Amino acid sequence: MPRDAGGVAGLGRRSSIGSRRSADAAAALLLVAASAVIVSAAIVGAGVSNPPPATPRRIGRPPPPTVVRAPGPPSAPRGRPQAVPNRGVQQQQWPRNRRKLIWSEEFDRLDENLWEHLVTASRGFNDEFQYYRNDRRNSYVNNGVLYIQPTLTAAEYGDDFLYKGQLQYNNCNLKPCASASGKDIVTPIQSARIRTLGSFGFRYGRVEVRARMPRGDWIWPAIWMKPVENFYGGWPASGEIDIVEVRSNRKLTTASGVSQGIDRMGTTLHFGPNSSYNVWRLTHWERSLEDVGGDYSDGFHIYEMSWTEKKIEFFVDKTYLGGIDAPQGGFWKLGGFDENPGGKNIWENGGPMAPFDRQFFFVLNVAVGGRFFPDGWKNYPYPKPWNWTSPHPMQDFWEKRNWWLPTWDPVGSSMWVDYIRVYDS
Repeated sequence: MPRDAGGVAGLGRRSSIGSRRSADAAAALLLVAASAVIVSAAIVGAGVSNPPPATPRRIGRPPPPTVVRAPGPPSAPRGRPQAVPNRGVQQQQWPRNRRKLIWSEEFDRLDENLWEHLVTASRGFNDEFQYYRNDRRNSYVNNGVLYIQPTLTAAEYGDDFLYKGQLQYNNCNLKPCASASGKDIVTPIQSARIRTLGSFGFRYGRVEVRARMPRGDWIWPAIWMKPVENFYGGWPASGEIDIVEVRSNRKLTTASGVSQGIDRMGTTLHFGPNSSYNVWRLTHWERSLEDVGGDYSDGFHIYEMSWTEKKIEFFVDKTYLGGIDAPQGGFWKLGGFDENPGGKNIWENGGPMAPFDRQFFFVLNVAVGGRFFPDGWKNYPYPKPWNWTSPHPMQDFWEKRNWWLPTWDPVGSSMWVDYIRVYDS
């Protein structure tokens, strides 16, 4: 889904794959935070020293080729099904000789010289419901696994703050920096988005990511890549690569009944001359585990991309997902841009895979809400708590938290990333 409005440092981004205050809110908030602090409608400074909660132990590396469920501590949700490999799908013939490892992140610690946190109230192209910040309650490493965990704003600042306050962190690095009550409430969710811009980027190679997706209604995690420089222009002219993104709802379907929840993942290439011409449907691939009774939160899965100067291919758990050879006439011809909007081919001086022929960097984030969850889709047992005709969708979402908050828990609603490895091509 388009998340970034343009510029390498822009927030927001990605593909098109989206009353009453309850008296028992305090009890529900205990699912995510140990205590709540009532604050006035003042600007709130950031805090980054909070210790992480108990988390599952690491599964040793190198990982086995099959998917394994991580054992959880007493605080973790119990009874998750064992992850199972895809059945009934022809296994892709992966080369036996491993390529040379050129970069890896094993998450032995959260290295802030490598991973820059975005701190911003920007809700991006998709009008998401979170404030991204640098806080160990939302991003931390434990036992060799990175956790990105969404939490409730009101768990720290109180319910009234959402209706009367203004939230801003001193280390904001992307405008807008303030989320203020008014037409809608303060962003009801806190989360994290981290990236390797300025520390690591590469062109061509094989990416391998071992990760477990969060489970919980209206959560939207993603592992993706953006160009180090906007060489061909602002988003999506310089491209975007979505390695994996899911909608974390347990039971979410289209109006016609096709599952779109945590049992389905997608990967996407975005390209186009400008934000009005974002093509992705031609380069979007999905894999569903609905038929085997599994999902992408039941354990670690392996997400891979093979990227060369002539081809991009994607794999999930060693099975082929989809890909594209360098198109005849390039991505300009593939997208039909020669006819609409016409004009000069912005990639004519690039390589066969332009705009996917420059260096890209990694982005990891967990969003909540937004237009990635369209109106008209069906969710069980409760419907979508907001719609896009409302003047205050975040307020509607928050005031129906008794519908979705019981599907969240502190460990299970986090995205877990065991490692990211990049090999030469």
